Amino acid sequence: MVSLLLDAGWSWAALAVVVGWAVATPARAAVGAMAALAAATVSYYVVDAYVWDAGTDMVVWLVVGVPLGLVLGAVGALVRRPGLTGLFAALVVPVGAAVQMVVMPPGVGLIDTRPANVAAVIVWAGAALSTAWALGRFWRRRRAAATT
Repeated sequence: MVSLLLDAGWSWAALAVVVGWAVATPARAAVGAMAALAAATVSYYVVDAYVWDAGTDMVVWLVVGVPLGLVLGAVGALVRRPGLTGLFAALVVPVGAAVQMVVMPPGVGLIDTRPANVAAVIVWAGAALSTAWALGRFWRRRRAAATT
């Protein structure tokens, strides 16, 4: 089941956004997220080639991951901002996860779909909780700004 969660675009996007959030400044966040996605991609495909003894499309995902890492890292840095900018940045991962669950749910083609169903429930619950957190934070900040 963990492989179903880690083999999803939203989880890779989440890595880049979290790195961007942790670094905080947009330029450093972009570079840090790009480096994190590149390292995760190389690690994933090295293990994949070793475990499954299969060819990899690591170069393709590095070509995709580098520019996306830059953008998603900058988005992660924007999560700290107040107002709609911070709200929209905070919603990127949960909305992306929900979209992926609709467009490409985990475990398509598996004989035993129970792990995929559990993974889907985890992703939907995480997306809902993250959205609730982002909206709650937005409204709390908005109320605090209105009272000062």
